[in-house]
Amino acid sequence: MVVAIIALLISILLPSIRRARELAKAVVCSSNTKQVFTGLMTYQLNFKGYMPPNLWSEWNWAPVAKKDLWFYKLYPRYLGDPAVYVCPADPFRDQFDFEAIKQPGNVKRANTAVPSCGYGLNYVLRHFHEPESFNVERYVKRPGNTILMAEVGPDDALLTVPLSGTMGQPWRDGGRIVWDDGARSWYSGPTWLTTRHLGAINMASVDGAIHRVRTIDVIRKIKEEGFKPQYPDCALGDCFFCNYHSGADARHYNFSHAKLYWWVGRYPSYP
Repeated sequence: MVVAIIALLISILLPSIRRARELAKAVVCSSNTKQVFTGLMTYQLNFKGYMPPNLWSEWNWAPVAKKDLWFYKLYPRYLGDPAVYVCPADPFRDQFDFEAIKQPGNVKRANTAVPSCGYGLNYVLRHFHEPESFNVERYVKRPGNTILMAEVGPDDALLTVPLSGTMGQPWRDGGRIVWDDGARSWYSGPTWLTTRHLGAINMASVDGAIHRVRTIDVIRKIKEEGFKPQYPDCALGDCFFCNYHSGADARHYNFSHAKLYWWVGRYPSYP
C-alpha cells in the first residue's frame, strides 16, 4: 500500500518537476538574451547607433567568413562570456564551440562544421542595410514592436553542411533569423523556428524588452493554413516585404500575436 502511494505521488510530481526544470532553463535563456542585447546596445552606443558590421549584405554579395559574423564582434569587449550564446535548453548545447578551431592550420573561428552561436539577429537588420552596417537609431521607428533577435534551432537536427563555402551551418552559425521558413530551391533542411521552452522561445525587441513568444501556435497555423503574407507590417506605409516579395515568396513567420514584427513602415533604400 505504501509503495503504491509513493508511486502515485511520483507520477503526480514528476511532470511538475519536469515543467519547473524547463521553466528554469527558459529563465536562464531569457537572461542570456538580455546580456547579448546589452552587448549589442553598448556596441551601438560606441558606434553612433550602428550594429556590428557584416561584410555581406543584399547590396554586396561577397561571401562572409565565419570569423566575421556579428557575435564575434561583441567578444570580449562588449560581451565577456561566450557561454551566454548557448541556450541551456538547446539539445545540441554540448556541441557548441565558440572558438571553432579548424584543423589543420589551427585557425580560430573558421570551422563551419560546429555551431558557435545559438541566437540570431533579425534577417532584415542583418542583411538589408547600408554597405557594412545598419543604424538602428536612425531607421527603426517602433523599437518596441520590431524584432531584434531570438534564439534559434532547429532542435530536431544539427546540420554540419555549410550553407556556402565559408558560411556556417543553417541557421546557428549565420547568426540570423529569417522571416520565412528558410525554404529555398537549394535548401530543404530543417529551419530555425523552435518551440523548446514549453511551446515558446525568447525574443528581444529593439527596445531591449525580452518576450516569451509562443511559437507552437505559429507552427500549427502554418501546417493548417500554409504561409500567408504578414501585411500588418505595412502599418506605417509601404512595407519592404510587400515590395520585395510577391506571390509564393510572400510568406512570413507571423508573430503579430505578440505585437512583434520583422519591420514596420517604409524600409530605407540604398544605392
